[in-house]
Amino acid sequence: MNDTFYIIYKLTNIVNHKIYIGAHVTKNVNDEYMGSGHAINRAKKKYGIEKFKKEILHVFDNEQDMWEKELEIVNEEFCKDPTNYNIRTGGIGGWNHWNGTTAHIEASKRGGKTRAKDPTNLFYSKDFQKKYDWTRSSEHMKAMGLLSNTPNSITKKKETFKKIKHSQGERNSQFGRYWISNIHTKEVKRISMNDTIPAGWVRGKRGHVAKKLWVNNNIKEHYILTEKEQDYIIKGFSRGRLKKSMPQNRIVV
Repeated sequence: MNDTFYIIYKLTNIVNHKIYIGAHVTKNVNDEYMGSGHAINRAKKKYGIEKFKKEILHVFDNEQDMWEKELEIVNEEFCKDPTNYNIRTGGIGGWNHWNGTTAHIEASKRGGKTRAKDPTNLFYSKDFQKKYDWTRSSEHMKAMGLLSNTPNSITKKKETFKKIKHSQGERNSQFGRYWISNIHTKEVKRISMNDTIPAGWVRGKRGHVAKKLWVNNNIKEHYILTEKEQDYIIKGFSRGRLKKSMPQNRIVV
């Protein structure tokens, strides 16, 4: 007796009523499998798995009939319909819950890297992403940030940047330019190294901010503009704060 079922199922988002049609090989028709396509997975993360209803449309006793039925339903016209999550036509070639061999996985990785560099790739289209709920929640972005800042990730990133000479020379967005700021308007902009700094402008993003320093004469202290330092030196002051104003050294036990 054949205890394997080849099914065609439908998932419905009860929030926006978008649907997903998929094929699945299972030992239990009523298992908890809820699809594995890119678009449907992102939608489940966004709305929550509890916002999806599953229906069994067809049950077959062989794989060929299952693929043919999926191809019949999930055709090119179906995939272009904005009311569903399917982004590729059905038929042989989809994944079931046990066909992920090592060779298959490695081939998929190679194909994905090649496809990612293809300028015709639909996944770069903002309209395409919007259609299939390709959104990034704050929780997702936070998790990705934590993963990218582990010691191992940081070391690998530094090695890669060094290898490709990241932000070095002409690769640096600041190459051949520098920042200047207006003393009066506090406006900030970049100019070429060959340009002359205009009147009223100084070099640096915060060049317009007055520079100050501490001076003292062992009795009192003042926080003054740097251009007035010489005037205070003549009066017997020196750079720095009074010892009583500085944080005291702490003894760590």
